[in-house]
Parts: sequence; C-alpha cells; structure tokens
Amino acid sequence: MNNIAKKLRQAREQAGLTQAEAAKALGVVRELISLWESGKRSPSLAHLRDLARLYGVEEESMFSKDALQPIQSRGLLLRGATLSSPSRLELGRWLDFLDSWADFLNDLNEELKPLRRPPRTLDKGGDYTDRRSVSQLAEQVRAHYNLGLDALPDLYAFLDDLGVIVYRAPLGPLSESKISGAFYNHPQLGWSVLVNVNTTPGRQAFTLAHEFAHALYHYRTQGIISRSNEKPPKERFADAWAAHFLVPGKAIRDQLRKLNDDPKVRGPFQALWLARYFRVSYNTMLIRLRSERLIDQSTYDEWRFYSVSDLAQRLGLPVEDYKVPEDKMAGNWNLRRYPLSVLEKSRRAIEDRLISVAEVAAVLDVDRTTLEIDLLSLPKKGPTESQVREAREFEDVLPF
Repeated sequence: MNNIAKKLRQAREQAGLTQAEAAKALGVVRELISLWESGKRSPSLAHLRDLARLYGVEEESMFSKDALQPIQSRGLLLRGATLSSPSRLELGRWLDFLDSWADFLNDLNEELKPLRRPPRTLDKGGDYTDRRSVSQLAEQVRAHYNLGLDALPDLYAFLDDLGVIVYRAPLGPLSESKISGAFYNHPQLGWSVLVNVNTTPGRQAFTLAHEFAHALYHYRTQGIISRSNEKPPKERFADAWAAHFLVPGKAIRDQLRKLNDDPKVRGPFQALWLARYFRVSYNTMLIRLRSERLIDQSTYDEWRFYSVSDLAQRLGLPVEDYKVPEDKMAGNWNLRRYPLSVLEKSRRAIEDRLISVAEVAAVLDVDRTTLEIDLLSLPKKGPTESQVREAREFEDVLPF
C-alpha cells in the first residue's frame, strides 16, 4: 500500500465517514474508494482534491510523509458538525473558493474593503437575538438601503451590489441535507453567504434574507450553518427578521385591500398571489398572514395543506416557480454558482492580461474549455425573429 493510499484511509476515518458516504459525495461507486485506499488504483488530481475537501485536510499533506494537516478554516463551520457527505464536500468547495478568491484579488493588487459589520446606525453589537424587535429592525434596514416597504428587488443582485459574496451550491433537498444556507465572515473578504439551490426560488429568497440577518446581527459568530431542523436563538431570530424584512405588515395590508376588490382571488389564492408579489414561498406568506392576525390559526391550518402547484395552475401562474429547479447544478464546473461581480472581475482580469485563463479556471474550479465558452465568448450575432419584428414596429414611431 503506497503512502497516498494510507493517507486516504486515515483521512476518511478521521473525518468519521464510511467508504459508501465518501463515494456518494464524489459520485463514484464504493469499490473505487476501496481501490484507492488499497493502492490498486490511483485517484485523479481532481478526485484527490475533492477527497481532501471532503475530509477537511490540506491536499499537499496527502503527498508528504508528515502527518495529515487539517484545513484551519474548516474548523469554524465543519468541526463537530453532523453533515451529509455531499453537503460537507460542497461546503468545502465554498470555503476553498473564498480563500482562492482572496488570493486572486491580492495577486491583482486589489484593495480589499470587506464588509465585516453593519453600518453604525444598524449595529446591535453582533450577537443580538431579541425577536420582539424584528419588525422595527427590518424597517430600519429597508430605510437605510432605500428599499421602501414594498416587494424587494432580486436579493441575489442586491447583496452582490452591497459587497456580500453570494455563492450557490447544490446541497441536496432539505429533507436530506437539512441545510438551507450558511454565513461566513471571511478573514479577508468579510461577509459571504451560501444558498442551497436545491430549494424553490421562494425558499432561496428566504435563505438570502436569513443569512443577511446573521451578517447584520451575528457577525461576531464568524461562521453559521443554517439547518432547517435546528432552531437555537440566533436561528429563530434570523427566521423572524427575514420574514418581516421580506414581507412588511403594512405592505401586506395594502396589497390585501387591492385584492379584496377582485372576486376571482379569494381564500388561499390570495395567499399565493401575495407570495408571488413579494417573491417569497407560499409557506412564508401564510406565516406572515398568521403573525399579522390577518388569518386565524384554523384558517392557517387549512390553507397550508393545499397543493401550491394546483393553486398556481388555477391562477394561471407558472407552476415551475413553486418547484425545486430541475437543474441541480451537479459537479464543480458550473459558473452559475458564482455572483455576477466575481464573474465580471474574472473576465476583466483576463481581457486586461492581468492573469491567465488557466489561473482563473483554477480559482473558479472549472476546466479551461468551460471558462472560455461560458465566460469569455461573445454573444452569438444575429437577432431572433421576434427581435426583428419588434424593431420594425418601433421604427414607425421613432423618435418618441
């Protein structure tokens, strides 16, 4: 048995994983893990990197004769955590990217201006959990960022513009992984948020708001994994704050008054229409209606068992908006996991010849061909038929 084979077995056992669990995380058969650990087969460099992430050890220590070296940044989030092996691997990819991105910006001599704590007028000390004030606090944040009290814009874009690094990852359905997202106050980059994309768009919006609450009020806790089945005080506070931030009580009442004039939208259809308006899940809207005493407990208990897909179909709304996206973004090559600001900065660095395509591919953990096709290639020329038709229509009225 060679040295790498011994290290692989040792690292897996230290991580408390079985061969079957490791195989599931990497998407290979268990027998292949066994062959690697017996020295009969050698893992590729890509597989070796993923194994090191999964086990939480430095990749270089797999090759040395010295003891395995744990990845220090993993301790804040992963040490002692009970996670599925796929979730552990994806969290490792996220943390690896943050470290690589910080190095990338330093290599470009970029001045890092990380968000580490909220503006002074919003700062509650970094360890705040009093849920009685969530409505007032949510309004303060909306006012500070000029968001008004109506439906919020795209939260992915809002947080990216704010300077929060938002990363998408397929952590598996909540029924399996139990993880909706995570917050990490990175030593060099500051606030970073991870969102589980194996959830509905409405649930992703709630996760973004929930992790934003951690950033604003719990930044002293450097890393937090948000689990759907665990509700300590910080999680309960973040849930309550997110609900009020996404759906202010006054805005609900204003929209309900308008809906009451439409005889076609009644009962649970009103809840779904409001959920679509505020870009939240049906369940989130039911909870807000109940907490604002706009429906009673018995109505809440009745409405929450309706099929959301059936309600949407009857209202003529896209059913897909209320389902988990079919594209699971499997693998580690998909550029859609990164925020627009990261992709644009990467593109500009390559175009300005500040860094090579291969170096950026390594930072973003994609192969060079994927990077060139999905990030660097220009849009296809030639308008579509609908573009041509629309252009001709407007030619008759220009200028206007």
